[in-house]
Amino acid sequence: MKKILLGSTLFFGMLSMQAHADYIPQQKPSTSALAAQYAHMPVQDLFKAAKSGQAAAQFYLATHYQLGREIQKDDKQAFTWYKAAADQGISAAQLNVGRMYADGIGVSKNETLARQYLEKAASHGDNRASFNLAVMEEQKKNYIGAYQWYELSTRDGMLDNKVMNMSETKKTALAANLTQDQIRTARERADRWIQAQ
Repeated sequence: MKKILLGSTLFFGMLSMQAHADYIPQQKPSTSALAAQYAHMPVQDLFKAAKSGQAAAQFYLATHYQLGREIQKDDKQAFTWYKAAADQGISAAQLNVGRMYADGIGVSKNETLARQYLEKAASHGDNRASFNLAVMEEQKKNYIGAYQWYELSTRDGMLDNKVMNMSETKKTALAANLTQDQIRTARERADRWIQAQ
């Protein structure tokens, strides 16, 4: 009798678990899980996913075009797909679009658009973008602006240690040509920029 009772209890318990399992909504794969999936996906499948609007797939397809991996190297196609991903908020794509506009790779040079995309990436905490903005300012001999962006590249959220070290070196070199008031101004601008994000 105890065996029948125990068996029926287990049976009905499993049925109720099955019934409750149906109530749990299915979760979407995380962004990192999708990225891992796209990183190893064959190009033809990646192309389909990119065409359907998947931002991570667009980014990885752009990478394939840029490097000529499993597909003919094509900077214009790389730019097109990076821009599609960038316009959906992928910060690494925003960085790449900014660099491509700055250098005229796959697209005509356009410093204004380069700055816009680099600033978008920097606003997501990509210190590589801040570093690139600093270099642009330094090339224009705007040393306070350059110091501001180098300062930001040592503070941004996704910190690349190599970039941080290069930024610290650049800040030290710039400080030799700036007054304490100019350095303070640059740091205050950096603070305001972070607070505005």
